[in-house]
Amino acid sequence: MPVVSDAAMDAQPLLAPDPTGLFPRGVRVLASPVSDSVAALHESERVLIARAVPKRRHEFATGRRLAREGLASLGFANFALLADADRVPLWPEGIIGSISHARGLCAVAVAKRAAFVGVGIDVEDAQAVRPELWRRVLRPEEERWLRAQPGSVQLPLAAVFFSAKEAVYKAQFPLTRARLGFQDVALELDTSGGAFRARTPGFARPLEGAYALRAAWVLTGVALDAGSVPA
Repeated sequence: MPVVSDAAMDAQPLLAPDPTGLFPRGVRVLASPVSDSVAALHESERVLIARAVPKRRHEFATGRRLAREGLASLGFANFALLADADRVPLWPEGIIGSISHARGLCAVAVAKRAAFVGVGIDVEDAQAVRPELWRRVLRPEEERWLRAQPGSVQLPLAAVFFSAKEAVYKAQFPLTRARLGFQDVALELDTSGGAFRARTPGFARPLEGAYALRAAWVLTGVALDAGSVPA
């Protein structure tokens, strides 16, 4: 399985075409530990978390800080990233993106809409998807496959399933506004290549993504090209 190095995840922040290896060329990824970045928010962004608890405020602010740096690299300096009624970030015209955070890590993916029509990134605690959650998260064939794997990798692979379905949801929702459940996304994992294929309602062909695994986190990514437009 691909591994995200400790050095990469400790960067403050990390910006490259894609240091995690989750996405094809053209998607920029930033990642850093969650920090108190509230003071750096635009006033219009602060309004969105005015009633949030400190943990949520720090996660939100870190995501916006990383998104602002990614957008600046694409020519949108000091952009205030607001949200629509569904809490989907309102990216600049011609830009798509995705934000995720878990276990003190935040990751952001941004790309030009000319290259992709949707992008989803997700970060999860690699040990958090316990067996009592599996029937909620996994389809029957996925659970059978997972239980056939060595015991030492079952928990992180369960987190891969959870995270990949979240990334698929994030990539498709701005296009379809379809509120998919975990059971609506059917996944096949390629553990030798750190990849997955997802079959989901509304798309004629499987959506392809990748995952990276290290001791603390699972990261997953999906980029939808023009051929992935909903049927």
